[in-house]
Amino acid sequence: MELSYLLLMGSLSGLVSILGHSVFWSAAEMIRPPTRETYADLPALEVILHMACGIGLGFMFWLSWGLAAIGDVPWWQRGLSFGGLCIVVLVLPLTISTLSSRSIESGRLSALTARWVTTCLIAGLACAWGWSRRM
Repeated sequence: MELSYLLLMGSLSGLVSILGHSVFWSAAEMIRPPTRETYADLPALEVILHMACGIGLGFMFWLSWGLAAIGDVPWWQRGLSFGGLCIVVLVLPLTISTLSSRSIESGRLSALTARWVTTCLIAGLACAWGWSRRM
């Protein structure tokens, strides 16, 4: 498996996850009653950060040889397994440390956590799909 292909898949999955999450939150903002606080705003730096995280997740998937230890399973189960591992290792500590600092309100924290969970799951699924197509 070529490394550059998985890095591209990871980068694109980071961008797609942010796009999908933004569309979902925009639709949710239109449906619910207007409030003062909005959680759908995304600075450009965060979009670049999710893209870089997708590249890193693609690299980690390549280093793990596409989770070769998990045999005889469909690609989507392998992708969800990798995404779940990334959530436990990356998103859970981020959420706990941000929550313990108490410098952020719960709505903003849930939006931040949901964005990172989406990025991990979509990157895992994209890399597993790309790995299964190329092998």
